[in-house]
Amino acid sequence: MSTRKGDHATCGAALDRLACDACGGPLGRRAGCPRCDVAHGMRYAARETDRRGVPPGNEHAIRVNVSVVRRPEGISTPEVLARRLLLPALLTGFLPTREQAQRLGALAKRGARAEDLAVAIDGLAKPDSRE
Repeated sequence: MSTRKGDHATCGAALDRLACDACGGPLGRRAGCPRCDVAHGMRYAARETDRRGVPPGNEHAIRVNVSVVRRPEGISTPEVLARRLLLPALLTGFLPTREQAQRLGALAKRGARAEDLAVAIDGLAKPDSRE
C-alpha cells in the first residue's frame, strides 16, 4: 500500500466519480451519511500543491471553497453564495488578502445580493486592487 498522498484536486475528482454504497450519492457529498462523512474527511488528507504563477495559498483557498460548494450542509446560505461566486476568480489565480476576505464575508453576512457580491469580487480581483 502506498503512503504517497495524492493532490487534492485528483482526490476530489475521484470521489465525485464514485458512488456511495450507503446512500447512493457521489461519495463524500451527503452530510450525515457515515460513509460520506469519512470520505469527505479523507479529502483533507491530500496535499495542496500551488500551481505555478499563483500566490502561495491559492490552492488552499480553492480547496476550501470547492469543499463548501460541494457540500453546503451546515454552512450559511450567504457564505455558500459568496464562496460559489469567488471560485472563478480563485481559479484564475486570485487570492484575497485576509482583510479582503473578511470584508467579503461581512458583506455576505449582511445579506448582500448575488449581484452585489459579484461586483465586490470583481473589484477585489482587479490587478490594481491586489496590493
